[in-house]
Amino acid sequence: MSSFRNIQLHVAPKRFKSWDDFVSLTPEYSIGLEVIDDVPGHRGHWVHFDHHRGVVREATMSAAMQAYIAVRQGRLMEKWLKRQSPIHLWVWNADQDVCLATFVLEHHELLERAEGEPQLRWIVQYNNKIDVCGGLYPVKIEELERNHFTWVFEPYREQRMRGKSAGDEKIIQETICAVCDRLLALLEGRAGVAPVTAQPEILYESPYDFVIADEKGDPNSRLVLAAKGYTNLISLICRRPNGRYTYSVIRGSPYDEDVFRVKKLIYAFQAAEDYPNEKIWGGSGLAAGSDSELGSSLHWTQLRDIAEPIVREAYLRHYPDPLKVAVR
Repeated sequence: MSSFRNIQLHVAPKRFKSWDDFVSLTPEYSIGLEVIDDVPGHRGHWVHFDHHRGVVREATMSAAMQAYIAVRQGRLMEKWLKRQSPIHLWVWNADQDVCLATFVLEHHELLERAEGEPQLRWIVQYNNKIDVCGGLYPVKIEELERNHFTWVFEPYREQRMRGKSAGDEKIIQETICAVCDRLLALLEGRAGVAPVTAQPEILYESPYDFVIADEKGDPNSRLVLAAKGYTNLISLICRRPNGRYTYSVIRGSPYDEDVFRVKKLIYAFQAAEDYPNEKIWGGSGLAAGSDSELGSSLHWTQLRDIAEPIVREAYLRHYPDPLKVAVR
């Protein structure tokens, strides 16, 4: 397991509510990775890399790409480590973007050299495309396998299939360390290959150009769905042991006549929850979902019944002729 020298990894018990919360509760020279319910950026000697809140999703780099630029061009780690060592790094989960950003920060010297590290640059760039599209970026599965992308992130895949729960800080740390170990193996020519075996199930296919799919806990399911041409997606990520569910809502393109309106959908889902005053649903206009820890009380059929009339109304406003409704 990786032993970090340049960062001290902290798994926050819950997300920080705001920038003020983050600055007041963490030491100086702290970096957050998708851990604040607020915008990305930096304030003094605190940094937050994120691409979810208060941003234009398709125009905002992934957290790992933000960290990459901060290290490669801004020399963030080189400068801060002269004043504080190790740097405090705060995370909430262990998704691909967080794991990759952690590696970039810990192994900053690989990027500070004049030649950089081509394989690391490739994987950061590919992750950026996939991540800003909520996993629905059209890819060639064989290319991701051949270039070891799926092998590198296999520990995250295994962790995600178990779902997130309270008190899983150790699992999150172990997952991040395992992915970092594999990234180092990749750069040293010791990478393996992990075939994509995901078989997402289409639970419902709407005539108004969206689907509801069961990912069966496998994050590679979205790569499979994207390869098959699906764009607008309500995704069942996992069924939780307590009977609740984790969902994502992904709009594949901002250029689709504003038919699949993610924010309107999540407002409607939020209103239908068993605890409507508890913030369960959130996200951007391109990618949103239910809280990864609390989860949703709604069965996918309830989401279908809520979403269908909302999307139908928007669809028919733009395509009033029923004969033009495209059935897949």
